[in-house]
Amino acid sequence: MEDILAVKIPAFVSSDPALWFGMLESTFELAIPKPITDERTKYNYFVAHLSPDAATAVRDVILSPGSTNIYSKLKEEVIARCGESKSQEIRRLLAGEQLGDRKPSELFRVMQRRSESHNVADSLLLELYLYSSYRLMFNLSLQVFNPRRSKSFRGS
Repeated sequence: MEDILAVKIPAFVSSDPALWFGMLESTFELAIPKPITDERTKYNYFVAHLSPDAATAVRDVILSPGSTNIYSKLKEEVIARCGESKSQEIRRLLAGEQLGDRKPSELFRVMQRRSESHNVADSLLLELYLYSSYRLMFNLSLQVFNPRRSKSFRGS
């Protein structure tokens, strides 16, 4: 194992494992006195910082890591098993995201992230975003202009 001081690993992002790996690998690059490049060292940091749910999902790989490319293999498996499948991403993208308490720009970024690996044309993504926004406005107008709700405001 390399002679490295303690490295502060970011908390596992279960909703976006690929993002977490980007953060993790940046952390490895910033290690002092030199970047972490050894597969075994990366693997050990990785396993030590997985969430219990993610560790359970890749239990077989953790218990039998093999002898070569152990970090890379585990990384592939975590992304495949813990992230949304491509069909789930497409389904959620087409069904329309809910704005919830997010800003409209945040909603659009979530939709962009879901569409990244599917070669979705920008025009289609914009159309899906506008449709989601339209649905939100329509549902909001139903709530605001609901006759039953209006009566309760008048005290009737």
